[in-house]
Amino acid sequence: ANCAASIVNNCSDYLVGSNPVGGRRGSMRRDSVRSTRSSFEENFVRRRSSLDMPSDSSSEKDKLVRRTSQRGLTLQRDSSSRSGLDPSAATLNVKCGIGVGRVAGIHVGDDISRREYIILGDPIDQVAKAEAAASHGEVFASPEVIEYLAKIGTVQGDWETALKERRPMRIALREEKFFEAHQCRRRSSNMSASADNVLQRCDNLDYSELIWLKRMISLYAHPVVVNDDNETTSRFKTESDDLERHLAEAELRNVYTCFISPLIDYKITGDEEKDKQLFNLLNDIMNLARRQLDRACGHLRQFIVDDKGVVLIFTFGLRGSTFPNMIAHHAIPVTLSICESLLEELGVKTTAGATFGKVYCGVVGGSKRHEFAALGPSVNLAARLMSPKTNSGVILVDKNVRLLTSQIFFKPLPAVKAKGYTESVPIFEPVMAGENEWGQTKTNIVGRETEMKEIMRVAKDMALSRIASKFLFVSAASGTGKSTLMVQSTERVRAMVKKMKKRVIVTRNISNDGDSRVPFSLFRSIFRDVLLEVRHEDEYSQNSLQGSKGDSTRADSVVDFSISEQWDSLSLRSQSSKNSTMSTDVTRFRFICEELNAPTEFVEIVGKRLLGLKTGTSNTGGSPPELAKIVDFMADAFVRCTKHADLVLLALDDVHWMDEMSWKVVQAIFERSENVLTFCGSRPPSTNHLAVDEKFWSELHGAYKEEGRYMEINLGLFSETDAQEMIAYHLDISVDKIDGSFLRNVFTSSGGMPHYLSYVLETIKRNDLTVELDNGLIGLKSSESAESKLGFKSVNDLLLYRLDALDSSVRTTLHLAAVLGTEFDLLDAALTYEEMFDVIDSDRFQSAMELCAHFDVAEKEGILEQVVSSTKHDQDEFGDPADEEGNLCAGLEDVFISPSGRKSHPLYSDNRRYRFTHDSWKTSILSVMLDGRKEEMHEQIATVLEREIVEETESKDDLELQIHVFKHWNLSGNFTKAAELALMIGGQLMILGLNSQADLLFSDVIVSLKNEQGGVSYGDISSSVLDALEPAELELLIKVYIAKGKALCNLAKGRAGAEAYQSALDILHYTPCAFEQDFDRSVSFPIFSGLFLVLKMGVIEQNEGGSYEVGLCKQFVEQARLNNDPVHYGRALAMQGETLARLGKFEEALDNLETIKSIYDIETQHVAICKAYGSDRVGQAFSHSVNWNHALGRTDAALATCKYIVEEIVPKSDPKNAHNTFCLLYSVIVTMKEHDKALEARELMIASIVAPFEEHVGSGGSTFTKPMWQPILMVLDMQGNEDKEIEHIDEYLDWALNDSSYALKSVIEGAMGNFSATPLAMFAEVPYYLAKRKDVDLEKRKCLIQTACTQMEKSLENAQKCIPYAKSYAEEKIAAIRALAAELDGINSTYSA
Repeated sequence: ANCAASIVNNCSDYLVGSNPVGGRRGSMRRDSVRSTRSSFEENFVRRRSSLDMPSDSSSEKDKLVRRTSQRGLTLQRDSSSRSGLDPSAATLNVKCGIGVGRVAGIHVGDDISRREYIILGDPIDQVAKAEAAASHGEVFASPEVIEYLAKIGTVQGDWETALKERRPMRIALREEKFFEAHQCRRRSSNMSASADNVLQRCDNLDYSELIWLKRMISLYAHPVVVNDDNETTSRFKTESDDLERHLAEAELRNVYTCFISPLIDYKITGDEEKDKQLFNLLNDIMNLARRQLDRACGHLRQFIVDDKGVVLIFTFGLRGSTFPNMIAHHAIPVTLSICESLLEELGVKTTAGATFGKVYCGVVGGSKRHEFAALGPSVNLAARLMSPKTNSGVILVDKNVRLLTSQIFFKPLPAVKAKGYTESVPIFEPVMAGENEWGQTKTNIVGRETEMKEIMRVAKDMALSRIASKFLFVSAASGTGKSTLMVQSTERVRAMVKKMKKRVIVTRNISNDGDSRVPFSLFRSIFRDVLLEVRHEDEYSQNSLQGSKGDSTRADSVVDFSISEQWDSLSLRSQSSKNSTMSTDVTRFRFICEELNAPTEFVEIVGKRLLGLKTGTSNTGGSPPELAKIVDFMADAFVRCTKHADLVLLALDDVHWMDEMSWKVVQAIFERSENVLTFCGSRPPSTNHLAVDEKFWSELHGAYKEEGRYMEINLGLFSETDAQEMIAYHLDISVDKIDGSFLRNVFTSSGGMPHYLSYVLETIKRNDLTVELDNGLIGLKSSESAESKLGFKSVNDLLLYRLDALDSSVRTTLHLAAVLGTEFDLLDAALTYEEMFDVIDSDRFQSAMELCAHFDVAEKEGILEQVVSSTKHDQDEFGDPADEEGNLCAGLEDVFISPSGRKSHPLYSDNRRYRFTHDSWKTSILSVMLDGRKEEMHEQIATVLEREIVEETESKDDLELQIHVFKHWNLSGNFTKAAELALMIGGQLMILGLNSQADLLFSDVIVSLKNEQGGVSYGDISSSVLDALEPAELELLIKVYIAKGKALCNLAKGRAGAEAYQSALDILHYTPCAFEQDFDRSVSFPIFSGLFLVLKMGVIEQNEGGSYEVGLCKQFVEQARLNNDPVHYGRALAMQGETLARLGKFEEALDNLETIKSIYDIETQHVAICKAYGSDRVGQAFSHSVNWNHALGRTDAALATCKYIVEEIVPKSDPKNAHNTFCLLYSVIVTMKEHDKALEARELMIASIVAPFEEHVGSGGSTFTKPMWQPILMVLDMQGNEDKEIEHIDEYLDWALNDSSYALKSVIEGAMGNFSATPLAMFAEVPYYLAKRKDVDLEKRKCLIQTACTQMEKSLENAQKCIPYAKSYAEEKIAAIRALAAELDGINSTYSA
């Protein structure tokens, strides 16, 4: 007590600074002890007297200050130093608290990594309370101290009352002391702490023992100090050396500081068993946190028990723990992981606070007692954010952490006041982007318990044993609680499997309206999710080795779980536990690509364009991979990233909006994985079309259902009993207190729909509509009859009633939200809001705050909810992201936010994502808005989004963002903008092979022009609409129909494609502006080319004379001639030549070719023809003429044409267009083959087609005719080497004996059968030539010849719709095959027949 009083007396108001001229970096001087944060304190330290060095001038003050570590002493700089006053006015603010009692000291940690010494006991709590009660210059003592003082002396004041009330009491104020001790005894120690004593005790230790001792002592020191000390090369060091070194090594750094408080009862009870459990728990907490930090390369600063409770302090940014993207990829993930692990493994809840700021890093103290510390305002703020006064059990971070972390979602929270900050500090709660929260998990829900328990039983069985994956489909109408069931079931499964000590991965997604247009829309979120789970193989082995050191998911530690008995004990808490040690997401993505041997173009095509990942690479212009390979890659990547888990729950809601390609990946995951439970929710498929493959859907309901791998749950309406329970739950009354008329009224109003029932009850509760009736039961106010008292005819009326009660400004904001869509970014809403109301720059902040206030109201009303996922414009995780290291070194003042575009907006750093809590809210809002108002808003949104895409370079290739902009332009009624975007985006999709999505976009544009008023229509568009079109609009409409036809033909939907082309032709013939001079006639030419294509596919019926085809050609030739463009005129003539040949008029066809020769110049026209028609259809007329000459028996002319094609046309054609080159050479290759030049043909094919394709596109790329290449090369090899040994004979046999090898799209068969022999005829020759070889086993030869006969007969059947040459070729080969069959097996009746 005397010591504390002297400290306060001598140190209170002590001058600590003056106006500094400058400062230098430092930490500890020989004559001082410092905790420095700025240069004026450094100046003060140079002048003040020593606080702990013995000297002749050592004063009483010096001696007393040396004992401050034994008291609850708070040293603060006066607040005046922060308010901009002269630093010379700064003084020490000192107060003190004293406690007394029994304490326990324990060592926690291990013998390898880190240790701490913790002091526990009641005196620590006494000190905390006493110090909190004291003010500047005061010493307060706990009741226990006062009781001691009263026994050994006198205490002034009403100390008896203080003892009675058990409250601290003041015992000193600066110079005054309010106590006096009659006797004072000091307890002596048997151990001397002098340096000499320590050295003497070490004299008898040998070198190895000294090394061991040093290592054990180093476990208690900060890692930075240990590393620095180990790096010191001097063998003999003096005290002076250490002081100078510490002074030189002190720094000012930007440091991430995190305080975590495990919420445990840390009081010493005196019960040996209970206290031992506490000590073990503290040790487990220490080791668990240390293990997580070691993996992330962070530094444990301290593990202590003080006035704040049990506290873990760790940092990133000090020497040895600074990395690129440090916060996003190390600090925040390990913070989340520690909190999650403490809860899951030890059952310990936590609060946590984290900040990023410039701090003093170095040794503080004197030469005899000092430690490494990180000091600064941001450190104090982290402690404040951890405090229960601020924190309710989550992780809180400051704005600096938010600014430097773009791939983690941050939920904004109300600002707080903090020491060292003049204004309130914005704070945020981080949640990993992969944890896409899709609703609030509730502990108590009404109904659906049977369904949830069934889902849990399925998941439990899968988690206990590795079995084939299962598919669980929940079908329910809107409002029946499907999403609630999925949310609750998912969280209960996660919690159950965790309790079973098994590894579980839960990844979730909600599809939105419009996702069906976005290819792989599901995996834009899921793929990021699972990438966070990826681990290197050495991590698996490392984890298995550490199984005995704390791995809670070992097989021998599995805990059984009773679903029925432990139903209510589950902890439902969503928190990310992603723990990949790879530094960046792009690292993970590239790692997966390399491990799965994916082609290099996957990073660009799959990563950037399909999944929206910012790869940081530019488009190399290569051809995209085949869609089947993309699907396989995504499925394999999913399985690879999650294979270490015992159960993977793939939970997908609203899959009726999911796109076709996402369904294909889901199918592939289901078919090739183990222990993946695919959990889908959808509105009834009977009324909501699913884009799932029909065959797969049929197999799910057939074979997979019989195997127990497919289960379906159909949710119905609530019963009156369920409704009664829900009323009791919402209104907090017992079931037997509910009046029958009240129950019937509520049940009727909601229609038994659980979601709508909750709206009804919420309205009743908000408006206090219940009353106790005369019968003692609870009913509705104003009437006791059974008639409706709510006054709403439908739930829609009820929702509108709720909306009408809102302020008009809030309703306007909700109108904007509804037009934006089911889910949207706050920043998009803010920018559109400014566009709507012409907000000027000076008013942006006020406008933003008003908008946020409106959304807060909507969120409070339960209309909107925040979505825990990174915003679409905010994701920098893919592609080596902007490196934080420069920011870390430069300081917080250099954290740069771009002054233009989105980044200049006041809400950029606080951006968040909102979703309507239920689609009914959006529907109700849109139902009362005028169409004109909605269109106006869509146009403003589209304008804003388009402007931002132009400014964001990385967004230009993102198909999802482009489709998002298209949707708003289309709904705005701006046909020109919508059509232009649809053609651009659709073209990109078709290049990628995504023809289904392209077709949907083209259909959206066409539907926007449909007029429901009836009357005459052309192509589903009324004549009144067509009458109003301008020439430019008609040109776009024709292009959209043509593009739609191409997409459908690419999908082998020839009949639908023909309808699209015919619609375009009908519109062209009718629309008045088509005859105006401004109309570009050339846009119509692809119509004729497209119709000609579908004719060749055989989907258009015509008479034997081919009158339709002849008429079509006549129109095309005449229109092209009038247009006077050789590109289109040449194409028209080529089409006419094919038609004449199909009708057997070969001489006329060859005369037509002469006309083509007179206008065709490949050097000037090739590129334009390919651009207009996809390939050089004019040059291909020469290829067709080879067959015409064959038909006329002119072999020499045919061979001469082949030579002309090889020498004149192919060398001048684009080598990157492999499809065109193959079409040019196919008839040439077949002709050379039939004239004993098979090997020359093979060399020609490799040199002109295969090699250029692999050079410009890559072996993993795809093109229309690529499936034909390998079989043709095999045939040419075997025919040319019929009597020689073949190197790849085994590979050929494997191919020929596999029935799936002969599966070929009919569209390829028909298309190429009009150039020469059908592809299947070439395929059939592979087993034929193998059967001819005597080095093949006889039984295999018989099997091969049978296969060859079967396939060639199919080819002959297909050739009936192709050119005559295809038919004659197949007939000739069938004869040769049958002859060989007879040779092998005698006269065989089967083959003879």
